[in-house]
Order: sequence, then structure tokens, then C-alpha cells
Amino acid sequence: MRHSRGSTISAALALGLTAALIAPASAQASARPSPDVPSKVVSAYYADWDVYGRGYFVKDIPVTKLNVIQYAFGVPGRDPSTGAPTCSVLDPWADYQQVYWTGDNTVDGVADNPDDPDQHLFGNFNQLRKLKAANPHLKVEISLGGWTKSTWFSTLASTPALRQAFVSSCIDTFIKGDLPGGGWPAGAGGTGAAAGLFDGIDLDWEYPTQVAGGNENVGPADRHNATLLAAEFRKQLDAYGATTRKHYLLTAALPAANSSTKYYELKDFSKYLDWDNVMTYDFNVPSGPKASPNTLFTPDPRDPNATNLTWSTAGTVAYYLLNGVPASKIVVGVPFYAQQYLRTGTANHGLYTPFDNTGLDANSLVVDQTPQPSYHALVDEGGWVNAAGTTGGAGYTAYWNPLAGEPYLSNPAAQHVLAGGTVTVPTVVVYSSPRSIGERTALIKTLHLRGAMAWEISQDADSHPLIGALAPILG
Repeated sequence: MRHSRGSTISAALALGLTAALIAPASAQASARPSPDVPSKVVSAYYADWDVYGRGYFVKDIPVTKLNVIQYAFGVPGRDPSTGAPTCSVLDPWADYQQVYWTGDNTVDGVADNPDDPDQHLFGNFNQLRKLKAANPHLKVEISLGGWTKSTWFSTLASTPALRQAFVSSCIDTFIKGDLPGGGWPAGAGGTGAAAGLFDGIDLDWEYPTQVAGGNENVGPADRHNATLLAAEFRKQLDAYGATTRKHYLLTAALPAANSSTKYYELKDFSKYLDWDNVMTYDFNVPSGPKASPNTLFTPDPRDPNATNLTWSTAGTVAYYLLNGVPASKIVVGVPFYAQQYLRTGTANHGLYTPFDNTGLDANSLVVDQTPQPSYHALVDEGGWVNAAGTTGGAGYTAYWNPLAGEPYLSNPAAQHVLAGGTVTVPTVVVYSSPRSIGERTALIKTLHLRGAMAWEISQDADSHPLIGALAPILG
């Protein structure tokens, strides 16, 4: 691709935008990390459903290119009969019951034995335990909530008694490893079955004060209650850690842009965390008015939200610094998926033109049928772009947006097999590439940020080019 000067422009804008704010923010000294806490972070989510859709197993995680795995998800909840707080696994089968009858999909090539009375862990949890044993640098967190499972956070955080009971339940299930039994295999689960697997907890409350994906009992008090909940997690994790002589991680997935302070008491909330995973993506999604960048690195005056100076990765980092979050706690989020726009205009190769995504299916993984194709789907299935993200294929041309610092694909006559039949329409796909992720890596290293986080690891191409672009952070 051409436009090599665009990367320099984007980097200069990013550094200029944040340098003006880093001096006052640097005065916020952070505690020296304990030996159990990585000083630099490359973290990626791994979703329990990955074993179903793509058939992506724990053994497929490129463990040498990262040092933290966030397992999605644990479920905050309430007992339906008593109302008592609960903290449970999302999918017992995928999480700890699925038997690997051969060694083909295991970390060490060893099959499970459901008849062994001493084997109490199967599925993803067992494979993650094996992965940690082979890679002592690796930390694994359980991520609680997410867009569809944050339903009860508002209630659970609302009183001291509910906070205490909820946090205690989370520690019992995921830190002490007390999993439900009574399923199949007969030995699966039980007291301490997953002990030692999780090194900490990642809070993914989306979002305090907001209904979001169906949250119950939301209200203005959520903003402060989220801080109190983080304090309770820190208190109980430290208390249990004193008995095991281990520091347990506490992190959180936090929103980008200035909405972060709308939902959270950012400075006070962050002081209880080891680091903040900032979701600097989904700035624009297919519910918006135009085909626009997903994860702007720097501001683009053509963007529908261009008047918001925090509406980019660099702008968000600057805003976090300005609001008292130390650089050493900021972990920059990157998406391993794209946003797809159909029936676009033709100006500017379709970028920033109106679109119509009628017929796309959010539940599909097929590249031409989903509004959010993974990088794997773009590269390895559709062949729409090469692994480097620079050469289009299958009728697509790759372009670089030097203002936003993000590539995009354009095809004026793309074929899509939709529910109503095959259509041929102009299509734009905005995506992350090694080049755009490399910009984030440079920013992280230059500003001495903590690291980077990716959603999610199975969505990378088979040759791991995206996570590979983050790996230098650990060097």
C-alpha cells in the first residue's frame, strides 16, 4: 500500500495530543507492582464459546506472544429462590466438563480420562491449567459480565451486604475453584477443582447507570457503587492472598472516550485495580449513520463524532491521564474484528457514506453475512485481504485512512449471500491490521503505558499477525 507518510502523521498527532496532558497525570504515582503482577501487559480475551463456532482451542493460543488471558465469561447473578448473590460459570460443558477423547486438541497431547476418579477438571479450564503449567509467565483471569451478562451488577453492588456476599461467591467459584458437581463426567467439578487456575478477576460491568444489554435496577448510584464494589474485591482478594502468599489481580474493562467518567469515578475506581483495560474500539458501529472507522487511532474530522476530542485511542488515553489514571495502569484495547457496511455510496471508496446492512446476521460467522467479520474470516476464509492487511483480494482493494490511522477495504460490486438471496452491492470493511496495531504499540512504548488488550484471540488470522504486532510491548 501507499500512503506511508500517513503513519508518521498519525503517530505525530497521537503523541502531540497526549504529550500535553501526560505531565500533570504523571504526578499520580502508582504502587510498585508485586512479583505476581506483570510490569508490561499483552492480554487477550479467550471466549468459552470459541470451541464451538470456529473450533479454536486453548492449544491454539499463541502463548509466546502474550502474558495474560482473560477468560470470558463468569456470570454475576442471583439465586432464583433466595435472591442471594451468585457468581457462576457461563457454560459448564465448555468450561470444565467437555472430555477431550484424544490428544488432538489438548495442550500436551494427552487425552482426558472421564473414568479417572482423580480428574475433576475437563474442558477449557483443564487445558488452561496445562497451558499455565507449560508457560510459567502466563496469568489467567476470569472476566465477569460482558455486554449480555452484566444484568445483576447494579443490584449486587447496591449494598455492603450484597457486595460482600457477591465478591465472596466469586472468590469461592473462581479463585478457590469450587465448581458445581453432579454433572457428567461424574468426577467433574467439586470443592477446589479449579484451584490455582485463575490468577485474578476482571470486572466487565457494561455499564454502571446504563440498561445496556438488559441490566436490571440501574440508577445514578451505580457510579459510586462500582467504586465500592472494586474496593470490596480488592479487600477480599488481598485477604485471601495473605493466606496463599499470592497477589491476585484485579482489573476492569472500561469504556473509551469521555463516557468513561459518566459511568465511573475513574480515578477512585482505578486505584483498586492493577490496571485498566480500556475498550478503545467500537467508536463507530453498524447502528451509526455512516460507514466509519471502528477504532480510530487519532481524530478524523470527517467522523460523525469528530467534535468529541476524546473520540479516538489517543484522545481516550489523554482523557484517562487528565482524569488521574497513571500511565502505568493504562492498557489500550484493540479489536481483532472488523465492521462491515453494505450498500454504501461511491465517494471516497465508500468510507463515510450512508449504508444499509439489511440482511446481515449478527449471529453468523460467515465473512459475507456478518456485520462484524473477524480478521481470521477476512484473511483465511474470504481472502479479502492478506495477513499483513495491505493487499486486497476477491474484488476488494485495501486503503489506508491516514487521519484515523486505520485501514479499510472497498469493493464496488461485492457479492453477499443473505437470507433473501445473493446481492451484489458496494461494500466497505473497516478493520485492524498489523500496521494499525503497530501504531498502538508505538504509543504504548513511547508513553510508558502498561500494555494492550485484544478482543479476542480466536479472531486473529491463523498466522497470528495481530497479536504479533503487540508482542514487542513485552520485549
